[in-house]
Amino acid sequence: MKKIAIAVIGVFALFLVDCKQKPLFSFKIDESILLEGDIVFRRGSSIASRVVLAAEKESGYSHVGVIVKDSLNWWIIHAVPGETDKENPEERIKKETFSQFFAPDRAVAGAIFRLDTNEYIGYLAAQKAKILFERKVLFDHNYDLEDSLKMYCTELIYFVYNYAGIDISEGRRSSFPAIQNEFLLPGDILANPKLKKLYIGK
Repeated sequence: MKKIAIAVIGVFALFLVDCKQKPLFSFKIDESILLEGDIVFRRGSSIASRVVLAAEKESGYSHVGVIVKDSLNWWIIHAVPGETDKENPEERIKKETFSQFFAPDRAVAGAIFRLDTNEYIGYLAAQKAKILFERKVLFDHNYDLEDSLKMYCTELIYFVYNYAGIDISEGRRSSFPAIQNEFLLPGDILANPKLKKLYIGK
């Protein structure tokens, strides 16, 4: 069911008058500074992204993923609606390169943060994210944090860090006008004082 997402879009439709976006930034990162479990934030250009941004103007980000590595390359694992293709026709957890995650039609800004804690915590979170990707977990259009069978973007980050023993959101939740449900938004994670900035791109 997509009733919650539709309702949220309806509530904020009147606020989304200016849809112009700034020219794309160039997301270039020195990969030698990365660790598995680092958290990547994205400001998107879609309608759904602008809905999230309208709800939380302070963080400036509408989407989030977790960084993982295989034997050769760095990847971003994330859960996002609407980004399907012929190879992946269903909305499932995705694993993408940085260039895919920050493709021109998807991003106008981005950042990488690291939780200031034992590096093994980030490693554990990343390994759990890999397992969820391999299980092909579907996107959660009900935005229900209590149901881990499907996941939305911030729920994925919350879940993998909770598996590693950390409540990354520290209990923070957000709400939308006229919507009874509480949601976990990127700003609820970014407000964690232990998140340290590695890179900011605009």
